[in-house]
Amino acid sequence: MNQHRVSQLLDEARYYEEHRMWLHAVQVFDRLIREFPEDLDHRIRLGNVYLEMGNLPAAERVLLQALRSDAKNPDVLYALGIACYQSEDFERALFYMQQLAGRRMPKVHYSLGLIYWRRGELENTERHLKLALEYQPEHVDAALALSQTLLRQNKATEAVPVMRDAAALMPGDPSVRYTLGVVLVASEHWEGAVLTFQTALQLDPDNDDARLACSGALMKLRRYDEAEQLLQAMLLRDARSTRALLALGRLALLKNNRAKAEAYFRHVLEIEPENEDALEQLRYFAPQKKPSS
Repeated sequence: MNQHRVSQLLDEARYYEEHRMWLHAVQVFDRLIREFPEDLDHRIRLGNVYLEMGNLPAAERVLLQALRSDAKNPDVLYALGIACYQSEDFERALFYMQQLAGRRMPKVHYSLGLIYWRRGELENTERHLKLALEYQPEHVDAALALSQTLLRQNKATEAVPVMRDAAALMPGDPSVRYTLGVVLVASEHWEGAVLTFQTALQLDPDNDDARLACSGALMKLRRYDEAEQLLQAMLLRDARSTRALLALGRLALLKNNRAKAEAYFRHVLEIEPENEDALEQLRYFAPQKKPSS
């Protein structure tokens, strides 16, 4: 096979990958591997195609064949680590990724952070996600993961600048704005949280998570009328929104309107009879039995 034909096949493979025509891509790389069995790049790309297909055993088989030819190849080790991670074999994923931990490769440290998160090792998670951001400051996924890790460790204050930087990088992303708002709430920066959630809602008006979180922050600031407007807007879209009804019930309690709160909680139970939050709230509305004389 001449070089011109190889270039044609690689162009075909790239087209199939871009259009997610995985079986066609497999056929091309199989042919290239038969013609050039020593070319590891073809095996690595075939392994990645199998990963995209979700065929993890096939991906691992191809990549292990490549590893036998070059035991220290970083692309092979990384792809094997990803294959094992996706198979939820975190021990082996860690084995392959740790061999690359000394390199300044943001994707490796991000992946190590995810592996350690799944293992519940939050300090190691934090360390590797910080390295991923050190080597690639615009790595927004690493910033999101790091902020969640810091929140889990009750380090909300440290998470604020991480998410501010991420929001500056992606000002039009409502999920990034929402996460910044969550971090600000955890840090008890209520005013900043309200402004951030309001921006998230401007970007995505149907984001009920941001609407509920914003109403909660407004309640903390005793801006009850604004909170109620947000929650009533949710009910206009979905009259059976139990989350909005529960929040309105809690808001009524803050305004010392027990009758209205009880009505909201009972409405929740009409929709979801087993709703634990409503049942718990209504425990305090049950009439107290008089002690027997």
